[in-house]
Amino acid sequence: MGNKLYKIALGFIMGALLLSILWPYEQKLINFELAPTYEVLESDEIYFNNTRIVQYRTSESEALNTQGFKVHRSTKALKDTTVPFINFAIINHWRNDKAYIVCEPSSREFFVSPVNIDIGDTTIVLDIDHMDYNDHYTFAAELFKRSLNYERPFITNGQDSTFLFGTQPNAKANLVVLKDYFRLIGRFQ
Repeated sequence: MGNKLYKIALGFIMGALLLSILWPYEQKLINFELAPTYEVLESDEIYFNNTRIVQYRTSESEALNTQGFKVHRSTKALKDTTVPFINFAIINHWRNDKAYIVCEPSSREFFVSPVNIDIGDTTIVLDIDHMDYNDHYTFAAELFKRSLNYERPFITNGQDSTFLFGTQPNAKANLVVLKDYFRLIGRFQ
C-alpha cells in the first residue's frame, strides 16, 4: 500500500512538473491603454512589502511620514553623477493606497533643457522640470512596453548618443523597478 501511494505521489509531481515546463507562465500587460488610476490593491501592496521590498532602499522622513509617503529606490541603481542617465523610483502614498513612478536624473545639470530619447523608431522629448506624475507614468509605460520587445533607449544629441540608463546592470535594475511598479498598480502580471 505504501509503495503504491509513493508511486501515485511521484506520478502526480512528475505530471505537474511536466505541465509547468510545457505550459510556461506568460507575462502580460493588463489594461495598459486605459488611463492610469494609480490605485494599489491591498494584496499587491502586501506582496510588494513582504517580498520585493528587500530590493529597495526606502526613504522615510518626518515630513513624508506625516503626509503618508514612502520613496522606494533600487539598491542596485547606479549613483554616478558624472554621466547623464536616469533611474526610476516608486512613490508609495500608502495613506491613499496609490503609487506613482518618477524618473530621477543622475544630475540635474544634464537634464536642465529637454533631451531627446530615441527608442526603436520613436523619439520622446524628456523635459523633467515640466513633468507631472501623469507624464512620468506615460514615459515609464512607454519604456517598459518597449523593453519587453528588447528595444533600448538612448539619449541623443545630434550624432552622439548615450544609453539612457548608463550601464547594462543599471538598466536591469531599472527594469525591475518598472516591473515591480506596474505589478503594484495591477497593470502587469
